[in-house]
Amino acid sequence: MIRHLARDDEEQATRLWSEAFGEDPPPGPPVNPVDRPGRRIHVAELDGRLVGSVIDREYDSWFGGRQVPTAGIAGVTVAVEQRGAGLLRPLFDACLTEARERGALVSTMFPTAAGIYRRLGYEVVGSLDDLEVPTAELDVAGDAVPLRRATVDDVPAIRAVHARWAAQQHGPLTRTGPSFPATDAELVNEFSGITVTEPAPGHVSGYVSWKRGTGYGESARLRVADLIADDRHSLAALLRSLAGHASVAPFTVIRTSGLEPWRLLLRSNAGRVVHRDPYGLAVLDVAALAAVGYPTAIEAELPFRWRGAGHVLTVSGGSAHVAPATVPDDARTVTDAGLAMAFAGAQSSAGQRLLGHLTGSGADDATWDALVSRPFHVRDYF
Repeated sequence: MIRHLARDDEEQATRLWSEAFGEDPPPGPPVNPVDRPGRRIHVAELDGRLVGSVIDREYDSWFGGRQVPTAGIAGVTVAVEQRGAGLLRPLFDACLTEARERGALVSTMFPTAAGIYRRLGYEVVGSLDDLEVPTAELDVAGDAVPLRRATVDDVPAIRAVHARWAAQQHGPLTRTGPSFPATDAELVNEFSGITVTEPAPGHVSGYVSWKRGTGYGESARLRVADLIADDRHSLAALLRSLAGHASVAPFTVIRTSGLEPWRLLLRSNAGRVVHRDPYGLAVLDVAALAAVGYPTAIEAELPFRWRGAGHVLTVSGGSAHVAPATVPDDARTVTDAGLAMAFAGAQSSAGQRLLGHLTGSGADDATWDALVSRPFHVRDYF
């Protein structure tokens, strides 16, 4: 039986998640999972015992400069004895049906095994990486921009810097809504420090949030969650501020994705990925294609077929709408994975064809590729 998690399921659910993910009790007083905001939890029950779960986290993601309602999937687990028995599909069907009802147009997740979730419509479109860099290498050249330690009063400006950056990418979560309930004080207290650049009084142009960690010497690591700036000089100043830790923390681990601009300011190619979490995406509704912003210079009518149905995507003035249509027999035809790749800009049409996720006419390939020509980045693990 597939149902919602109930209040009296807490003990069983905790045991199920511990078996899958290891025991890692959260800090602070325990919170019943039913009471956590922005979460909808479906479980599978067999003979009175919980044997599977899927959590839908309520998010919005930036795509093409617009916020797209997103179902962030987490906590996917099936008890050892029931694995391979076909529980995942009904769990996902129930979870994503409800997500669609609340308006989610896409779903994302960090899949531990891409092949399992590909069958459910998800495809890997990027990754969240921990990149380890020699701290001294962060001492880059550039004009000086005033720096200072952030206070709680700076948090609105810090959030604005993140929003300006995220709106220029495909993929980042908006960090708004019920799944991001942190207060300004909680955000500041989460880190050893948040350093901001302030080129003019009252104008925050960038920030870096960092944790010093324990100890010093060869084993010490400085850890950076966000490194974001509006301009090159602010970015260089933030990098140099991190370089000041070189004598006590010889390596800095920066959370990143894709080829970030700050990496192009370093003097060498030093750096290695020490941890990688692939990021998967599934399109839940073809209407997602109309929720995205597009280049204003492109005017196009693009017929395609998905899940056996014909559609036309009409793009004009940076906006779009999509409608059912009768399309030619040789129309562009995409699989679930192909549409996920196209939506995120993760693979060109040529790449989709190479992988077998795109067939039919290639007349519109260049236009589709131009529509989604933004870098893909993620910052938040869930």
